[in-house]
Amino acid sequence: MPLIPYIAHTVIINTSVLAGEEFNLLEEAHLVVEDGMIREVNEGYEAGGIDLQDYLAIPGLINGHTHVGDSFAKEAALGLSVDDAVGKNGLKWQLYKESRRESRVKAIRDSLEYMLLSGVTCFADFREFGWEGIEELEEALDDVPLKAVILGRDLPIEDVDGLGLNLHQVDQIPENREGRIIALHAGEDCEEVPKALGYDPDVIVHCTHATDEDLEEIARKRISVIVCPRANAALGVGFPRVDDMLDLGINVCIGTDNVMTNSPNMWREMEFLSKACRLPPAKALMMSTLNAAKAFRLDSGCIKEGCRADIVFLDKNAINLRDSRNPLATIVYRCEPENVRKVLIDGRFVVDGG
Repeated sequence: MPLIPYIAHTVIINTSVLAGEEFNLLEEAHLVVEDGMIREVNEGYEAGGIDLQDYLAIPGLINGHTHVGDSFAKEAALGLSVDDAVGKNGLKWQLYKESRRESRVKAIRDSLEYMLLSGVTCFADFREFGWEGIEELEEALDDVPLKAVILGRDLPIEDVDGLGLNLHQVDQIPENREGRIIALHAGEDCEEVPKALGYDPDVIVHCTHATDEDLEEIARKRISVIVCPRANAALGVGFPRVDDMLDLGINVCIGTDNVMTNSPNMWREMEFLSKACRLPPAKALMMSTLNAAKAFRLDSGCIKEGCRADIVFLDKNAINLRDSRNPLATIVYRCEPENVRKVLIDGRFVVDGG
């Protein structure tokens, strides 16, 4: 995917913006970007700059949990249980043995490009197969300018952003974590969350079977939770107690999980979660931006001064988005990848359609 030439200083004028941590709607605003950072966000017209009056700027989406390595086997596990699909002896591992590296890398690249064109600016991936898995992901990333939080396994923690582990792999957690992230799959089955809590992870993925006591301890330890509701539904492992998590002040984020089972479409994930829980749309968007940035220690997730300029521009006049009485809710419930027209990552337009 070709890159648009980098400009160190960019002024964007006349655009609508969901600004700040509360997503305040500025109808006519201007943005000043310098060296990849947002330096100014203000209402009002500013002379000179890139005129984006037909667009709505929102923070770049952060997909909090993926397995993009499985992109070569979409729908291969249809109808299977979670153990039969991706468990320790699941179908996934047999499919890997039968696959070719070239096919895996191409399929990963397809998923990365799909996410980028859908408005995702960063994703956190659980990488299997040690250095081999890391190299396949990095090769695919050479062609797609997405940010990645790489959570590996079967390799030294200092060589990756952190570890992404199943509970039977917790012996890989070193005594010295080197300031890296520890993320654990837990809660798709009963009794898993208490085991995970014993290792003081930074992130727990799923938590569909967390008890009241589990959630209280997660809140007390300030552990972030990544929920993957569509994948959980597909695999029949329950639904996360998002309302209870939020009531306890837990930092909840959203991920799309395994590409073999689920599309990496954050718009579908936000709509599904918001409607299933009767969750305010702003909360779903926050989980996909600001909350995820906090979980993975990123200086993004929000359009405000001092944040990284990771910004998505939507066509606010698209036929599925116009005539809205609540623009933020319409975005969460109705936005599609084709509504994403421009994507700015670190102040650089990496997608520039229209």
